[in-house]
Amino acid sequence: MSDRIHQTLVEQYQISELEIQNRKNLFELSDDELEFLNKYRLVIDGHLDEVVAHFYTLLSKDEYVGLLIGDCETFERLKRGLHKYVLDLFSGFYDAEYVNNRLRIGLVHKRIGLEPKYFLSAERYLRQSIDVTLQTLVDDPVITGKISSILEKLIAFDMSWIFDTYISSMLNEMNSLKLKTDLYVKSLEERIRGLSRLASKDPLTDLYNVRSFRDFLRRELLLAKRSHASISIVYFDIDDFKEINDKCGHKEGDNVLKSIGKILMSIARETDIASRQGGDEFCLALIGCELSEAQTISKRLVEKFSAEFPHYALSIGIAELQDQTDLDVDGVIHRADQKMYQAKKVKDVKFVANLNAQ
Repeated sequence: MSDRIHQTLVEQYQISELEIQNRKNLFELSDDELEFLNKYRLVIDGHLDEVVAHFYTLLSKDEYVGLLIGDCETFERLKRGLHKYVLDLFSGFYDAEYVNNRLRIGLVHKRIGLEPKYFLSAERYLRQSIDVTLQTLVDDPVITGKISSILEKLIAFDMSWIFDTYISSMLNEMNSLKLKTDLYVKSLEERIRGLSRLASKDPLTDLYNVRSFRDFLRRELLLAKRSHASISIVYFDIDDFKEINDKCGHKEGDNVLKSIGKILMSIARETDIASRQGGDEFCLALIGCELSEAQTISKRLVEKFSAEFPHYALSIGIAELQDQTDLDVDGVIHRADQKMYQAKKVKDVKFVANLNAQ
């Protein structure tokens, strides 16, 4: 960035002397013509005020110009700039410095928001103003005609550089806007994903909430029925959870719930769906999983929980969906829930599996 600031526009755009000469050739500007133009520099130098006055008379036909100029100080600065521009046309030096000044014109006018149509109209008015002034100073119409022809090509040469930076600045602006838009869209997408996640997840355990769980399970049940695949539902809660909250405080209760969320995420496979059903009740849908495997996974759940909370216990029920059944989401969850309550009735046994899905 700092290196670019210390470079001229010619250097930034990597414009060589060869490129400048090639563009002169493109506009059919010969050295003899440019030398001829330079001979009349002193003639035009003494009458720059007339050229500028005539130019702004023509330009002021458009009300937009007055709005663009804004105040007298800006107007005086613009007149001084036009003086220099006209003198440069007759300077005899059309090198890198000359081109750099033209590039700067395009860059500045793009920044102030001057549209290309005003460039083109101003170019026409300037040529008219110079022609009118020269016709009063030079008697020979052949010479004034030749000067006018050379100026037409030279100003076209100038405009090509002006529009190079104008268009480049416009493209940079568009790219910058695109980058900002892309960043905004990315940020918006992340926010939407975050909101979607918040809408589908339980904030305490980071497991799916009831609504999302049922939506996912409903889809998996349809797929399972079509492919005759197995699904096992593990439903469980924490025994005497109310006493944990009452005796140890809600912070301890929340800590237990959070830990269960982590345990479920650690034992669940990529295709499984883990959820908090509310309070201290949880449900794990094991996709493509038969009863025996569901029992194994549930034992791992109990082992991990007991290792972390040896004084607490879980009651678990399992229901397996069989391909000949025609149960809805509520039905299969209800069967697993009932198995969990059966477990609670068995004294000192905190894990009871449904040995058949009937």
